[in-house]
Amino acid sequence: MTSRASANGEHVSRAQAQPIEFYDFAPSPGVCPYAQRAWLTFLELDLPYEHKLIEPSNRGEEFLSVYRTITQDPEANGKVPTIIDGNFKLTESAVVVEYLDNKYGKPGQRLLPEDPEEHALVKLFTELFTTLFNSVIFTVLRADTRESLAEAHKQFDKNLKKLDDYIKANGKDDGGDYFLGSRYSYAEVLTTPFLRRAAVILPHLKEYSPVEAAERLGLDRLSRWYKAALARPSSQQSGPSDEQLQNSWGKFNTPLKD
Repeated sequence: MTSRASANGEHVSRAQAQPIEFYDFAPSPGVCPYAQRAWLTFLELDLPYEHKLIEPSNRGEEFLSVYRTITQDPEANGKVPTIIDGNFKLTESAVVVEYLDNKYGKPGQRLLPEDPEEHALVKLFTELFTTLFNSVIFTVLRADTRESLAEAHKQFDKNLKKLDDYIKANGKDDGGDYFLGSRYSYAEVLTTPFLRRAAVILPHLKEYSPVEAAERLGLDRLSRWYKAALARPSSQQSGPSDEQLQNSWGKFNTPLKD
């Protein structure tokens, strides 16, 4: 492992350090999209980690004790990702990603840009994505008639256009297809788990492919971004199989009545 500089300027070497403990849900690492965000970050920053899988239905006293110590909530059920980095403990996916990036990311190559404007635009993109993309996945899955499914498809099309417009207006288009052009960033880390799930689950369950929709609608910038994010090696190496995704997300699907 190579040495890295922390955000406060201290030299941090991951070569000699203990692996970061990374709590994730069984039965398969990354089956939780929020945990996959942390996994992507470990891979991108080349950090040593120990994957600790816990059963969602029986989270165990050890894990619950760690989580409750972090949140100061003695009744909390415990969420992933949760990490232990030496004596420091943390939870919540976006916070974990930022912490790891700030502490171990190389200056000039961090997932969150140092430039204040780029930093803000990347974070705003992830907020908009949650509203325009993540939420509509469930709108499509909950559609229970052909009519409501058609309306959900139209809403997804409309939202994809908004995301395409945002990337064209505020992203970069130099040397690559990521939000920041050639630079992979926080914009991809926070969204890739949901891009993958939508690409795998929706065609299988509800006759809709966001990848194909972006192409059909002529949303070239969004289409290139989507494909680049999924093709990233860290995306290929993290998360469950397509079959596992289809099986695990079937519980969110409402069958059509007609």
